[in-house]
Amino acid sequence: MKRTRNKWFIMAIVFCLATAFEVGLSGFAREETKEVPKEVNIAVIFHTYLEEPWNVSLVQALERVKKEKPQGLNVNFDYTENVSYPDGDRVLKSYAKTGKYDIIMAHSAFSKAVDKLRKEFPEILWSVSGAGNDLMGGNGYVINYTLHEPAYLLGMIAGMMTKTDTIGVVAAFPYPNENTPVNAYYEGAKSVNPNIKFVVSYIDSWFDPPKAKEFALAQIAAGADFEYAVSFGLLEACKDKGVYAFGHCIDQNYLAPEVVLSSSMSHWDPAVKFLINEWWNHVTEGVPYNAPMKMIVFYMKDGGADMAPYHQLSDKIPDQVKKAVEKKRQEIKNGSFTVPFLPQKAVSTK
Repeated sequence: MKRTRNKWFIMAIVFCLATAFEVGLSGFAREETKEVPKEVNIAVIFHTYLEEPWNVSLVQALERVKKEKPQGLNVNFDYTENVSYPDGDRVLKSYAKTGKYDIIMAHSAFSKAVDKLRKEFPEILWSVSGAGNDLMGGNGYVINYTLHEPAYLLGMIAGMMTKTDTIGVVAAFPYPNENTPVNAYYEGAKSVNPNIKFVVSYIDSWFDPPKAKEFALAQIAAGADFEYAVSFGLLEACKDKGVYAFGHCIDQNYLAPEVVLSSSMSHWDPAVKFLINEWWNHVTEGVPYNAPMKMIVFYMKDGGADMAPYHQLSDKIPDQVKKAVEKKRQEIKNGSFTVPFLPQKAVSTK
């Protein structure tokens, strides 16, 4: 009897071990065959119309990243333009509730709505970009570009080529992300022309082309013979008056090819790929979202910004100017020269 009980006891142990082993193998197999994402879906909401250069630069970057297929992913994106401040929460939430989108990006105008919704939808990676953002951490990322480096180079061109020793710029608001390229433009001009005078105007709107044109015309009437279009609309004034200009955010030569010498260009590509990689690590490796408590910025050396080609106006720029600018450009990219980062409101000197 005792021998029989031992026999059944041993058989029970063997059965339990076999079952546990089988369960372990099946779990391992399930883990091994876990489906890897084949696509990433991104939603973006813009505060202004799509043609505003800030918006265009991001869409262009998304198109480039889509062609690259990071992690082998098909990158799909949708956007909504001209979203008002009060409507931001509704539009963002409508994207989130579909369950389709893995990453939702928004202008800083909607940062409060994003901070609220990211807690309600913790599996979505949220990001905001622009001025005045509060850092969120977790699944809330703050990314931005800064164009002070290429703006400095544009200022050098203006400073060396001006005939009136007066240059102008029209910007949106006196916020740090607007002030830094405006101030750098002036600093670049001063570095090659100590007699330079500077005229700056803020239009207090992210997108008001007629107002930007009006301010630019006033600056040209005051003697400015080079203009920097930090606000959209200025190039129309330069085209009308035959005054050289520089574009902002994107290569804007196509808007006025007879006057736009170059542009400061924001390349969102590194930022977009950074966000995709953060999402990828989260969904494939279980890495928790852990947005740094600092703004994520990619500079010229990181591929986050540059200046546009001179296009058909290259022969209008003296060779010594082009050589000086290219030398400084390489110094910025290799880190041997640091462009002053001046976030305070720019002030006219004329």
